[in-house]
Amino acid sequence: MKKILSAALGLIGISTSAAPDQKTQSLDPKSILFSVPTISNDLAPVEEFDGDPRGADVAFHEDEWRQIEFFAQSQLSAVQRMMKEYKAFEAEHRTEHGWRNVYVRKIDQAPPVLSGPQALHELEVVLDAKAGPAPVLFSSGSVAGQVVDGFSIPLDGSVLLYGYANHSGIPILGALLGENPDHQALVRAITKLNAQKQLVLADWCQQLILASVARSGQLETWCP
Repeated sequence: MKKILSAALGLIGISTSAAPDQKTQSLDPKSILFSVPTISNDLAPVEEFDGDPRGADVAFHEDEWRQIEFFAQSQLSAVQRMMKEYKAFEAEHRTEHGWRNVYVRKIDQAPPVLSGPQALHELEVVLDAKAGPAPVLFSSGSVAGQVVDGFSIPLDGSVLLYGYANHSGIPILGALLGENPDHQALVRAITKLNAQKQLVLADWCQQLILASVARSGQLETWCP
């Protein structure tokens, strides 16, 4: 299968301040490039987080939110249509050093990825892992907040699942790959979640969907 890579750097930040002995220069907004080709329009619900994240906290940039994410099988056609549209957009706006524009994904969150008040517990059972603290998101060097009702589930090999749960279940379930990740850990997770909960996995930056698991155990992938 195609190797799944860690998605997302942050949007490029440009300082607008100048030292007294520097000359002010004009900048054409059209020359500013994005360092990611796509982001989700869904903003994670966050609450104030005091201080800075420590070693036990799960922290990542808000642009990484939902770059690799799970969907219910019933959403597969909608995700495929959007990925086809996104592929054409990405190719049109790609440059040598970034993208001239960013594709904003808008996908209906109904149905939830996993439904029901016991969804988080069921997820723990399927993965044989315990949920940890809610993710802390940061933006432009500062903490944006901690995800409300959020959770994180560390897997082997620097792979992490994250999301949040509410009365309807788990609306968002994403995956984050750390430094030198063990991609097989993510493969094992999607294999279990597809077989037991009929979930599919979309990697937006790689333009790849892990759509199903054959009886042989082989993952069936889809690319636009």
